[in-house]
Amino acid sequence: MSDQPQVPTAAEASGLDFEHLDFEAAQAQLEQVVNELESGQVPLDRALALYQQGLALRDVCRRRLAAAEGLLEQLVERADGSLAIEEAD
Repeated sequence: MSDQPQVPTAAEASGLDFEHLDFEAAQAQLEQVVNELESGQVPLDRALALYQQGLALRDVCRRRLAAAEGLLEQLVERADGSLAIEEAD
């Protein structure tokens, strides 16, 4: 067990939970947040809330991509050319 304190994710820090979203849904919501922020028509309080949402959604996207990347790294090509998932040691 590590002696270092755990740093909360953006979602934990903001109280937002987007963990139920798949990558595509999180990305779509993140794009909406970015578009609204880029509009320049957002009051400061709303902009801060959107920024927190964006960070939480970014974290979800990163975790989903890392999981997919990990799965791809486990794929191995068999002698017959088919792909299989290599079991972790």
